[in-house]
Amino acid sequence: MRFAIIALLFNFGCNFTVAQVTMPSDQALKELDKNIETYMTENNIPGGLIAVASKGEILELRTYGKSNVELDVDVAPDHVFEIGSISKQFVAAAAMMQVEEGKLNLNDPIHKYLPNLPSDWTGITVKQLFNHTSGIPDYEEIYTYDIYRLRVTPEDVIKIANGRPMDFEPGQGWYYSNTGHYLASMIVERVDNMPIGKVLKKRIFEPLGMTQTRFADPEAIIKGRAEGYWVNKRGELINRNATETSSTLGAGGLLSSAADLAKWDAALYGNELLTEASKKTMWESTILPDGTNTYYALGWDVEPDHGMENTSHGGQVAGFVAYFARYVEKEVSFIVFMNRYRVSSRVVKDMMLDTFMPGN
Repeated sequence: MRFAIIALLFNFGCNFTVAQVTMPSDQALKELDKNIETYMTENNIPGGLIAVASKGEILELRTYGKSNVELDVDVAPDHVFEIGSISKQFVAAAAMMQVEEGKLNLNDPIHKYLPNLPSDWTGITVKQLFNHTSGIPDYEEIYTYDIYRLRVTPEDVIKIANGRPMDFEPGQGWYYSNTGHYLASMIVERVDNMPIGKVLKKRIFEPLGMTQTRFADPEAIIKGRAEGYWVNKRGELINRNATETSSTLGAGGLLSSAADLAKWDAALYGNELLTEASKKTMWESTILPDGTNTYYALGWDVEPDHGMENTSHGGQVAGFVAYFARYVEKEVSFIVFMNRYRVSSRVVKDMMLDTFMPGN
């Protein structure tokens, strides 16, 4: 089943007056559907959802395949998918709010907030956790994605990461580390004196009306939750457990809907949550001492895409992949959800780019 939504305030077949994209023809949309469906079939992906948004308006939303294979449930526009590492940007935003309130300093050593951390990590700053320059090994890389299926404690995560030597001296290199964002979540929790889920709900989700965004929590009853899948060694589709909140915290534990990410996108254009100065800090690419541009900021990828200014992030966890790309100058964002582990959401994002922004 395929479902398409077009925002009513735009005329089909005409250039949008707000977002700088061109509404594709029926034929172009059919071609996009064909390409996405082919990719899904070739990679045994049960279901997917794509959306194009501009400052809170869903301009186009299309669904594909099954949200739940066993129950034969089609993907619906309001279904929620796990978003993996897209979660990181919400923790970064909460941290910037704490900075604005004078409760947190990004240049503080992490031991100021978490004094019982290993001594090997002395000198690492809060900011280095967020921009992957801490040098702390990635516990996910060590333990594999299977850790996201387990209930673990912060002490477990710290022990796993500290079981390997530092990747480099703090601030001297860049390497993607989920441990850093796990610790950053703990610091944000400590500053607000509440679990990270409550911090994000109070500071971001409730003010923006993001009623479908929350931590996955395998035991919770979550309306419209898509099931996650993987394939076994014979290429057969298999179920994957929902992500355990304790195993990721804000490094990758959230699920969300297209409508909620559109609300998030809209808020980032204004000052409802963050000042312009805070957003500049959050999106400023990290430059290493040797001059290398990492094109990574605080929980965001900031590398230009097809010559366009871009703040984005992909996500992969348990049985899902996702992509959220904001083409700021064009005032348009792309959202991709798919419920299969270890496939590329970026490939689908690029298909959307070719369809909605031809020539870029």
